[in-house]
Amino acid sequence: MEFNNELQRLRKLKGLSQEELGEQLGVSRQTISKWEKGSAYPDMLNLMTISEFFGVTADELINGEKPEEEEAHGPEKTEDVTAPAGSVQPSQFHCEYRSRIEIHGLPLVHINYGFGDYRARGVLAIGNISSGVLSIGILAKGVISVGLISLGLLAIGILSLACFAVGCVAAGVISVAGIALGVMTLGGLALGIVSIGGCAVGTHVSVGGVAIAPIAVGFIVNGDDTVVLQNLQDISRVTAGEIQRMTELRFPGMPGILREWATLLFM
Repeated sequence: MEFNNELQRLRKLKGLSQEELGEQLGVSRQTISKWEKGSAYPDMLNLMTISEFFGVTADELINGEKPEEEEAHGPEKTEDVTAPAGSVQPSQFHCEYRSRIEIHGLPLVHINYGFGDYRARGVLAIGNISSGVLSIGILAKGVISVGLISLGLLAIGILSLACFAVGCVAAGVISVAGIALGVMTLGGLALGIVSIGGCAVGTHVSVGGVAIAPIAVGFIVNGDDTVVLQNLQDISRVTAGEIQRMTELRFPGMPGILREWATLLFM
C-alpha cells in the first residue's frame, strides 16, 4: 500500500475529515488533499508528525501494514515497482507549515516552499511566491518584503520596487541600489530628482563622480551651478550650508527633505 492510500485509510479510521486532520498536523486541508492524491509528499518533519499522531512507524506509514503471512515467515523478495508516471517522489522537496492562529483571516505564519509553484500568504509569509505583512520569497510582496523580486513599502531584493527600495536594481521614493531610480537615489548609477552616486543624474541636484543636473557637485560635472572636486579631500571642504544655499536660490520651493538628501555627503 502506498503512502497516499495508507494516509487516507488511517484518517478514515480516526473518523477525521481532511480539514480536521490538517488542523491536528498544522497544515492546510489542500495539503492533506495533495498528499492523499499522491500529487505531493510530506517532508521528513511532517512525516514524523503524521506517524506520531497515528501511532505508527514511519516505515509502516510509507509501506503500509505488513501482511500476516509476511510477519510469520519473514519478508519475501518483492518485485521492483516503478512509481506511476506523474507521481511526486520524496526527493521532490516541499515544506509547508500554517499556524492555527489567524489575524483577519490570515494565518499568523504561513511557510510554503519547495520545488514547484508554492505560494505563502500570511502575516509572516515565507514561500516561493509570498504575500504578507512581512514577506520573504523568490517573489515577495508586502509591507516589508525580502526576495529576488520584491514589492512593498520597504523592499529588499535583486529587483526592488517600493516606497523605500534597496537592491541591485531599485525604484522607489528613496532608492539605494547598484542602479537606483526614484525621487531620492543613492547608487552606482543614480537617476532621480536628487541623486548621489558614481554616476548621478538629477532633475534638480546631483552629487557624484560624474554629476549631471542643474546643481551638480562632483569630479566631472555638467550643470548650471557646479562645484568641481579635484580630489577626495575636497569633499570635506564643501559644507552642507553651501549646498543648502545653492538649492534655496535655484529651487526655492524644494521640500526640506530633498535639501537634506542633497547634503548627505557633506554633513
